Amino acid sequence: MNSAYINRNKGTGEELKLELTLLASSFIALVSLLTLRYLSLLDLPLALTFVIKAPQVKSYIRDRRVAFTFLVTSFASFLSLSYLFGFFTGNTPSPAFGLFPVYLFPFDLISIVAGITGSSNFSVVFGLGLLTVVLYKMKEIKKLSNRVRMGLMLLAYFVYSTYIPDFSPISSSVQYIPYMWFNGLGTYGGIEPSLLVGILGTFAVTSAISYMFGSRQICSVTCTAPYMLQGPFMDSMKRYNRTSTLGRKTLTSRLATWYKAIMWATWSSLLAAAILSYLNYLGVTDVSILGNDPTVFYVILYFNFLWYVQFLLMPYFGNYACVNHGICTWGSFNQLFGYLGPFKLKVKDPSTCLTCKTVDCAKACPVGLTDMRSSFIKKGEFKSFKCIGVGECIDDCPHDNIFIYDIRNVVKERLGFNKI
Repeated sequence: MNSAYINRNKGTGEELKLELTLLASSFIALVSLLTLRYLSLLDLPLALTFVIKAPQVKSYIRDRRVAFTFLVTSFASFLSLSYLFGFFTGNTPSPAFGLFPVYLFPFDLISIVAGITGSSNFSVVFGLGLLTVVLYKMKEIKKLSNRVRMGLMLLAYFVYSTYIPDFSPISSSVQYIPYMWFNGLGTYGGIEPSLLVGILGTFAVTSAISYMFGSRQICSVTCTAPYMLQGPFMDSMKRYNRTSTLGRKTLTSRLATWYKAIMWATWSSLLAAAILSYLNYLGVTDVSILGNDPTVFYVILYFNFLWYVQFLLMPYFGNYACVNHGICTWGSFNQLFGYLGPFKLKVKDPSTCLTCKTVDCAKACPVGLTDMRSSFIKKGEFKSFKCIGVGECIDDCPHDNIFIYDIRNVVKERLGFNKI
């Protein structure tokens, strides 16, 4: 989850603190390698042997504490490897917000982590590190449509989110291109006229695509989150949607009051930051947050730090916390247009759902939409603000009864082709 605006602030003392922090991170990773056995294989990028050990890993994550330890140590390993990768390539990541006095070490940690996760090094290392598990997941998938989606997700991660903004010949001008602001406001800079084509174009294009095909075009394909949340071990974290205290509060399609409050608070904060950013451009104000434009600070804080906190806390929050907690503004924007459009899940025969004994569709949903079966029985379809079209319900349905309905079906019906 990159941001092109990372504040560079280095000095001898600061570099020493950074080295010590990463040394501690590497030590934690080393301990995990020595103690977690099969789990530790995932600490190594391109751990091809994981394919052989996958069944053992699945059994390990039934223990919440082991799962959490695994996530933390793996993440620490990727941070360390990303820093080392930058060290040897001459592209060492810098703290996103600079470094603070020693007594403010927690803020140093936030700044260092955000600086690394926002770097191209991390995109490459983390992407390669998870490549094996994503490919293994694709191997397990039955439906061609889901394999295509995961193939597009894989392509989006390495091309759309990594190569084009960081390594391509046009990387220096992506901020002017519509649809390239993949984190929404603040992705590549503040609010100013020269960037409006890129910003407004991105919002226009993505809202249109989400309206036609659902928010899955972001939340299940082009965002880096689905790449990180899928695979045989991350995907299994959805069990905590039902077993964790907070996870159980997010089950079903219902948007709780606290969910709406968080969503409105995050959007209000982002819009306030955008207004300040534009006033800065006009010269009316001169507001920066830790050396960053307000919108850039917002993006760095959420996408480069808080999102990963949610990621590490999956054993306590459940899977896809970014969707279930209403904290991701870019996700909720696209979810809104997806909900307004024709996108929904439908079944070929509602009576099949009535007699179904397994309810595998609800169990398979990584977001925890456990009310889909009742909706299928009553309406023959399921439409939810939180449905992001991952498609595992379709893949796991033992009756091959569920399918995605979107603009393509609407066009077919208008043309007289009603075949599913």
